[in-house]
Amino acid sequence: MAGRGRPQFKPTPALRRKVEELVSCGMSKDECARAIGCSTPTLEKYFEEELANGVAKKRAEVIGLLYREAKKGNVTAQKKLEEMTRVAAAAESVNARSGTTPAPQERAAPKLGKKEERQAAAGRVGGKYAPPEPPKLVVDNR
Repeated sequence: MAGRGRPQFKPTPALRRKVEELVSCGMSKDECARAIGCSTPTLEKYFEEELANGVAKKRAEVIGLLYREAKKGNVTAQKKLEEMTRVAAAAESVNARSGTTPAPQERAAPKLGKKEERQAAAGRVGGKYAPPEPPKLVVDNR
């Protein structure tokens, strides 16, 4: 019986660009999902790449635009680039002195299904409802 239920979500290139733009400007996953008209789990499923790399891609794009304008003689763009390079150099210098590097973003653990969540919860049961320990043998049968 084909044709029953809601059709599967299909991301378009325009939606992918929009998610990158929204994420790069600081919108949460929930807000992005509402803005493009889907649920948060759907957003996470179909736009994983954009959510993970949207900020970096759009920042690189903006920096490219700044360089282009600075080369054309736009003084405001030149000043902004000079400020950005100075701040980046200072941050690198501080990190080098302290011996630390910025921690890469860790991926969140994959979301468990209902059954897996219940099995994990059952394994953590303690107190009054914990399963009894097995009896200790008096004789060692080895």
